[in-house]
Amino acid sequence: MSYGHGCHDKDDEKNGSKAVTLLLRLATLGLSLSSSVIMATASACIIVQINGVRKTVTYKDFPPFVYHVGFNIATAVLEGASIYLKVSYGGGDDDDDCGESSKKNKLPEILLTVFDVAALALSYTATGSLFSAVSAYGPQLRSCAAAGRFCQQVNLSKTLSLATSVSVGLASVTKDVSLPFSLWPATSSDDC
Repeated sequence: MSYGHGCHDKDDEKNGSKAVTLLLRLATLGLSLSSSVIMATASACIIVQINGVRKTVTYKDFPPFVYHVGFNIATAVLEGASIYLKVSYGGGDDDDDCGESSKKNKLPEILLTVFDVAALALSYTATGSLFSAVSAYGPQLRSCAAAGRFCQQVNLSKTLSLATSVSVGLASVTKDVSLPFSLWPATSSDDC
């Protein structure tokens, strides 16, 4: 690590956090979409009600599951926007003209921070709503276990939602941590 005042001394430092953060953001995007799709397709449970009517149980019959799908889709959209900002603008962490940060680079940095906080809140809320719903609606969900794969899909979605929460949390923390390797592609301006 160099502490000089030269224009490109910062480029000699190895920092793998950009690559790790990008991978975690891509994982968050995939996990949140997978969790939402699996929950939205959970409808294989057919139960017979007291009056003899057959009813297909879907995720829409449980309000927390609907919130879960919506929150995870919103998390995926925010992570997609964060990936775009990080790849297109560097997330505002690149300095121009030897350390003088331009004003146009402040907006992506601010947006990235806002998107990270919103994605964290939405992801944790989605996971919390799913875990609490599984506890609250346990008897109804267990009755569906014999009739179809509804319970399996709910549990898989719950696991993917937990992984989404861990991934989005790690991505938010990793972006600010200097890692001792570099995987980010070098540009021609790095050669000076």
